[in-house]
Amino acid sequence: MFNNLSEKLDKALHVLKGHGSITEVNVAETLKEVRRALLDADVNFKIAKDFTTSV
Repeated sequence: MFNNLSEKLDKALHVLKGHGSITEVNVAETLKEVRRALLDADVNFKIAKDFTTSV
């Protein structure tokens, strides 16, 4: 389970790193992927949403 979560988070952050500049759209897409990865790892929806909102 942790390997799968780690891989998904790495993939989401890799997409953000691949751009020349960071924009609000890039960050929003990355946070959406992070939220999905957390939900796939059975993290509570409210906690995943609160985490990505605070980030």
